[in-house]
Amino acid sequence: MSLEPGGAAGATLREAREDARRQARTLSAAGVMLAGVGVALAAMALVVALDYRFAQNPHRVVKILLGAAAFAGILLRPRIGLLLLAAATPFLPWMPGIRLPGVNVLNVLLISIFATWGLSRVLRRQPLFRPARLGWVLGALFVVAALSVLRGAAIPSGFEYRAADRLIDLLRSTVTVTVYFVALSMTRGERERRTLAWAVVAGLLLESVVTIALGRNGPGGRATGSIGQSNELGAFLGIFTVVAAALLGGVRHLLARAVLAATVVAGAFATLLSLSRAAILGLALGLLFVSFRTSRGLASITVAVLLTAPFWTPDYVRERLTSTEIEVQDADGTMLEASAQARVDTWRAIATLVSEHPLDGVGFGGLYDVLPETGLEMNLDVKGSSHNSFLRFLGEMGVLGLALFVVLLWRCWALARDATRAATSRFDRQLGIGLGAATLVFACACAFGDRFFPIVIAGNFWILCAIADDIVLESRGRGA
Repeated sequence: MSLEPGGAAGATLREAREDARRQARTLSAAGVMLAGVGVALAAMALVVALDYRFAQNPHRVVKILLGAAAFAGILLRPRIGLLLLAAATPFLPWMPGIRLPGVNVLNVLLISIFATWGLSRVLRRQPLFRPARLGWVLGALFVVAALSVLRGAAIPSGFEYRAADRLIDLLRSTVTVTVYFVALSMTRGERERRTLAWAVVAGLLLESVVTIALGRNGPGGRATGSIGQSNELGAFLGIFTVVAAALLGGVRHLLARAVLAATVVAGAFATLLSLSRAAILGLALGLLFVSFRTSRGLASITVAVLLTAPFWTPDYVRERLTSTEIEVQDADGTMLEASAQARVDTWRAIATLVSEHPLDGVGFGGLYDVLPETGLEMNLDVKGSSHNSFLRFLGEMGVLGLALFVVLLWRCWALARDATRAATSRFDRQLGIGLGAATLVFACACAFGDRFFPIVIAGNFWILCAIADDIVLESRGRGA
């Protein structure tokens, strides 16, 4: 039985409804037009105010407008912000600074992304977080780091321990690994995994192009790219070049393969321009791992390229790789090249500190203050950096900190292995292989530098871990 009124009254009611719908559509279109005009006028007013009232440079005005547009996109579509985060991470040093301790553009971007996305989930009464395979070890690691700050403040191992500065450093470091939890919460399903993986590749391609365009513009004829430091640049390029190489075996479209191949070539060449020995070594190991896990033909090509490297690499690369020792004039012997000698001296100083504080360390970030003092006592020219993430954890957080760091790297490797096994598509399988190779390169970079905490290096690595975690959760029926 119909509840609609019949006859002339029913026809009149239906006509009224149609008129109301037409008016609503007209008002909706007019509202969109008025909103667009309002945004345009606001942008014009902002440009005029920045240019004429505050005398801002044109390039800064453009940056502000682009940032405002990106922020508006994040508010409307939070996943756009997550993709932007993956692509823009290496360009943090080029972004405008924020005059608040421990706060930068990426921090604000990350918080805005998750807050906007999380609010919509809460309003729909949907869960925010998902089981994280790396969660317990990351949590334990940062609990130990926080306790080590208290230890350093209570019993300084050097002349002073700047607890406030160390707390800010710990906050920045926490934001780096928070990327993993945010990406894991927001990424569900193969389509979203693919999109996010391509955003990571886009970040690598952009950084590679910038590095090649700038050339060897840093000290010692070494490329610094947008990151501004040669070894950090090399670590970033090496980690994600092997991921792009792995994804080559996971796509079938000719254009996608061409883009990935160009990215791998550009990333490898930019890594050579950085002249980072650890990055070049890690890149070689990662490419070998990817090729042997992907196909025999690719493995043969990779081995041939590496074996013939002495014949096709530029002279400055060969000189850098073979310059760990230099001849001593008027003496029977050799001495280490300056950068290698600095690392050895630093590691000797850390060994002395570890012998004095094997269990508790000197406190998170304490090596920046204690290492130079220890170097003076040992007549060594030692800076504040540990030049080794493993030794930094040992020196600052003791044996427990080092053990948790090693367990974390092993868990990343196991996550890559499990994702490869759980994958139901070729692309997901190659993502797992790529994460395994990236873990190898990451560990190699950490063995020759302090590379674990900087977000420009590790941010996208944690995004890859989140993607792999989603593959495993989906295979176990916990993808929602």
